[in-house]
Amino acid sequence: MLTLKSITRIANPPYLFRPQQIVSRIWRELAWRSATRKTVRLPWGLHIIVNPHEAIGYNISTQGMYEFAVTEALWRLSEPGELTVDVGANIGQMASLLGIRVGSEGRVLCFEPHPEVFGHLTENVRMWQKNSKCGAFILHDTALGKSNGVATLKTNEGFKTNEGTAWVTNDQDPGEGATMQIRMECLDCVLHDDDRIGVMKIDAQGAELDILRGMTKILEQRRVRDIVFEEIGNFPAPTHKFLQSMGYKVFGLEPRLLGLRCLPDVAPTYDDVGGDPPNYLASIEPSRAELRLSQLMWRSFGIFSSTTERR
Repeated sequence: MLTLKSITRIANPPYLFRPQQIVSRIWRELAWRSATRKTVRLPWGLHIIVNPHEAIGYNISTQGMYEFAVTEALWRLSEPGELTVDVGANIGQMASLLGIRVGSEGRVLCFEPHPEVFGHLTENVRMWQKNSKCGAFILHDTALGKSNGVATLKTNEGFKTNEGTAWVTNDQDPGEGATMQIRMECLDCVLHDDDRIGVMKIDAQGAELDILRGMTKILEQRRVRDIVFEEIGNFPAPTHKFLQSMGYKVFGLEPRLLGLRCLPDVAPTYDDVGGDPPNYLASIEPSRAELRLSQLMWRSFGIFSSTTERR
């Protein structure tokens, strides 16, 4: 709904550096009140089907994207021809960006365990696969964890308005909400011996540490260069300590008006009421990461964007 509070939210980079998005937001909030399925053009040229009344779909339809700091980090860190991984792919916004960035010679490995959301992801990927500029998308309708097997996926009332809130639980008492049995894989078992990951994004609603433990072998072999992940725990949380023990340098990713700040061994500041959760980067090539992330302005969207740039 268009309110005074929603209008004040335009004072952030996706609107300030894409002023046409302000007009799009106002029009869509007025015209899409009853719509549950709309197609939106993303800043890097691909289209995505969203539900404007679901949280992620709402952000994409009004702001042009969601979690713009993560979006920017993935854009800057990825390389043409690489294998990239999106864990908790949801409807695929981050995967679409990675697909464009790695180009026709690259691959995007996507994991999304919720069957309904996986269906939306699959539909979007079918569109992107027709674009010759995109890499190959490999979809897994599974969760990632510390071992192969069966897991329990849980949702509550919040899932009706935010389809990114399903989580894997080990709690034997289901309590309130719905549960379903899903397949789980560990990344050590999925990758081939010669696979090397350029960039990996993890957004798994608290399962990040188990996912990292399930890829211990490839971490020890230094076959993952950069990991962008969500962590709501205080720094240093167990995820940070685990990655540091594997030789990774950890940075807080903090969005500012003119670009990202890459903070060594520091938690980013964030708005815990309505803002994006804190995100971090772990890298085995910290100098490269700092150099790429320290450049001013936003390159994944706005007037300085160039999603076809090749380094």
